[in-house]
Amino acid sequence: MVLLVCLACVALIAGVSGYLVIGRNRYGGKRAGRPLELGASQSALSQGVMRPEPCRTIRVYFIKPSRYDENGYVQFFRYGVQPNNTLTVLAALNDTFNKRYSAARNVYLQTVLWDEICDGAVSPETIMAIKEKAREDGVELLIGLSGVQSNQYPRGRDLGLQFVAHGLPTMMGGFHVSGYPESVKFLNRCGITTIVGEAENLWGQIIEDFLRGELQLHYSVTEGIRAKTGQEDIIVPLITDAQLPVIDDRYLTRFFNEAMTTIDTSRGCPFTCSYCSVKNVMGRTMRSREPEAVVHWVRDAIRFHGIESLFLVDDDFFRSPRWEEILTGLVEVKKEYPRLSFMMQVDVDASVYANVAPGETEGAKHRRSKRFVDLAARAGCYQAFVGIESLNPDNLNFATKYQNTDDRQHRLKLEESRARVLEKYRRVVENWHRVGISVHAGYMLGFPFDGPDCGRIAAKTLRKLGFDIVSFFIMTPLPGTEDQVRYAKEGAIIDWDFNNLDSQHVTLKHERLDTDSWMRAYREAFTGFYSFASLLKTIFTVCGGRGLDAEARRSTLRQFMYYFFSYRQGRHPMVGGVWQILRRDVRRAAITDDEAYRHYLGGMRFDAILRGDGGGFAAAPA
Repeated sequence: MVLLVCLACVALIAGVSGYLVIGRNRYGGKRAGRPLELGASQSALSQGVMRPEPCRTIRVYFIKPSRYDENGYVQFFRYGVQPNNTLTVLAALNDTFNKRYSAARNVYLQTVLWDEICDGAVSPETIMAIKEKAREDGVELLIGLSGVQSNQYPRGRDLGLQFVAHGLPTMMGGFHVSGYPESVKFLNRCGITTIVGEAENLWGQIIEDFLRGELQLHYSVTEGIRAKTGQEDIIVPLITDAQLPVIDDRYLTRFFNEAMTTIDTSRGCPFTCSYCSVKNVMGRTMRSREPEAVVHWVRDAIRFHGIESLFLVDDDFFRSPRWEEILTGLVEVKKEYPRLSFMMQVDVDASVYANVAPGETEGAKHRRSKRFVDLAARAGCYQAFVGIESLNPDNLNFATKYQNTDDRQHRLKLEESRARVLEKYRRVVENWHRVGISVHAGYMLGFPFDGPDCGRIAAKTLRKLGFDIVSFFIMTPLPGTEDQVRYAKEGAIIDWDFNNLDSQHVTLKHERLDTDSWMRAYREAFTGFYSFASLLKTIFTVCGGRGLDAEARRSTLRQFMYYFFSYRQGRHPMVGGVWQILRRDVRRAAITDDEAYRHYLGGMRFDAILRGDGGGFAAAPA
């Protein structure tokens, strides 16, 4: 017992001594130790060998504008439906600049992504907060209004003018400014830089000019390859080695499915549809990314970001020159990660010849179509979006969508041509369903040969043909298209408010339809296809009887329910989201460009907007 007490005392003394000698002084105690040198030593600085130089930080805001709703409020949803590919590609350009030049140039590009659809409206108070935060952090600001479509242009324009009013360098790019020179002239007159075309070959020059304080008012692609369009030839960049999108995990949390993202593996569209602006902005020459890089990107997205679902936003993946290599690579990724799935956009020929119909002889187009369909299914495709557009061959020929009619020379009689079109659509659906993939059709109402009952007939026929999901659109003259040029010359455009070019507003005169009957046809189309009976059947049968695989069934059920409610709430499913949030402090203040100029830059002090006495719709117009 005495021995144990003695041993305990010795242990206590040793512990206290150790603490006093080691533990208390392990961080240096009161001794003035030499600090860790993470930079240059004092001797090097005193001798001028190394001089301290602060890093020049440029905070780049890539903002995707929303649009104004019927009451002038900015559309904003708790959850978005689909991440914006333009934002993530632009973020990749900044990331590449930092990796290659940041250390050598002592410049860092800080990226902030802001998608108004799911991040909320950029209010006047927000703009002031952005400016004050930059001043507090000692960084410079560069504002990029990105991927602006025509129905988003009024909102984007209003934002741009407000940033300019604060003296901030502001840019705008996207399909609208790339296809409508009049808007480019207005924006340049207001001091907003416009970027026409794809940014890969332009971004380095833009940053260089900004760093020198010489940001130009207009940039367009001048290096690359010449591509045909529906009008005059344009220059487009090669994207073989272009930067792939950066996956921002924080950005994805703002969407209904956080495990889904987007990627473009190719760009361009070879067809000449008169209503489409893609060919006039990206050209008819198909360009593809390097397949190995795409497959590596997908594998990393799954491994490091938990991605399970992809949307290939290529305008026509079937026409990509490298589709077979990409799909073959995805088949291998699917073996490693069985939960991988994706949807894509293709034309009717992608699947129509996947079987040999009676009277046909198997040829190259049959083998190509069958190979594509089979590879897509093995790679994890669960849905194919196909541009149907119309059941009437006269409408398709009017729009020069000859790939759907196979009657470029207009030699067939109407009834024979119509029967061929319907048979082609039936084969499209059956061949996709045969491999377990659902079919999402795009359909337009208001072509010249449509009548008052076009919506009801379309809904009934498309259900009968077996399409799983249909997106209905009102015929819209998008800037930069042949239709817009034609209708403008004819004086047929009755609504020049670009905010209404959202495919659910009537903006044209029509020989067979007035505005009311046109809107009635539109309602009959979506209420007919997405009827209560169809909803119940879809819910209780989970798309049974169509041969769809599990992910295709789940996706069809989710989309059907979303489209059912979205259409009935007056929102097009493709320009909306889930759970709308109404912000009454931000509302539209101007319709035309001239009104916007007078309101935001015409001598009006910006703080008057904040006080609420700036006029317009509401207390704080934006």
